[in-house]
Amino acid sequence: MKFLDSMEKRFGFIAVPNVVLTLIVAQLFIYAAILIGRVDYNSIILVPKMVSAGEWWRLASFLIAPPFVPATLFQGLFLAFFWYILHMMSQNLEAAWGVFRFNFFLLTCVVFALIGAFIGQLISPSATIFVAPRFIYFTMFFAFATLNPNIQFLIFFVIPMKVKWLAWIILAVGVFTFLAMPTIGHRIAFVAPYICYLLFFKDTLSQSMESRQRRKKFDTDKRERDEEALHTCAQCGVSDKSDPKMDFRYKVVDGDAVCICEPCREAG
Repeated sequence: MKFLDSMEKRFGFIAVPNVVLTLIVAQLFIYAAILIGRVDYNSIILVPKMVSAGEWWRLASFLIAPPFVPATLFQGLFLAFFWYILHMMSQNLEAAWGVFRFNFFLLTCVVFALIGAFIGQLISPSATIFVAPRFIYFTMFFAFATLNPNIQFLIFFVIPMKVKWLAWIILAVGVFTFLAMPTIGHRIAFVAPYICYLLFFKDTLSQSMESRQRRKKFDTDKRERDEEALHTCAQCGVSDKSDPKMDFRYKVVDGDAVCICEPCREAG
């Protein structure tokens, strides 16, 4: 993107390396504060109604809310593993894009989430829209899956699955969740952050679709060529496809090569 190239030249110096690691450390501290009762999880997630009532800190605090609050040791171990995977994906994306572009991707995602939340609340004023930072994890995952489709994850530490298929499963669940939401406002708030993924990958997705179409056309042409007979008798119509054991000969008629099968040649 020429726009990003220009932005990086001007503002690249303010990019923050390992920004997701910083986010994870902040979430870890918030999680500890929740455990000791110093912070209420519901007081830091983004709720446009509460922001309008003066709780302006929610505009930023929702980013450092933990993905969830574990109630058991197993859930705590799963949260630690989740943070590890999140950090691994962020390192991969930062290496692929560079620090500035990765920062810009996350910032764009957050901006769309904020805009979507407030527009959703405006469209559905009777509803209570709330936004947790899960959209960051899923947009990062879709970006990671697009750049590394064949990397395998062990689902439940046992089942190997390529990340591209896992992305399709998550997308299907997301579509079902979107359709099950109670109001248009909720749906707008839900889908808005993912616009940044489409903006960043529209060229990649377009090229992928074109590549699949070319591959499909190539396979169709190849199948048609394979099904087409190489030899067809000009007299009786038998071909090497209808009778693979048939012998064929060619003779010149008026300057053209004409195919004749063995029985027709003997009969003539």
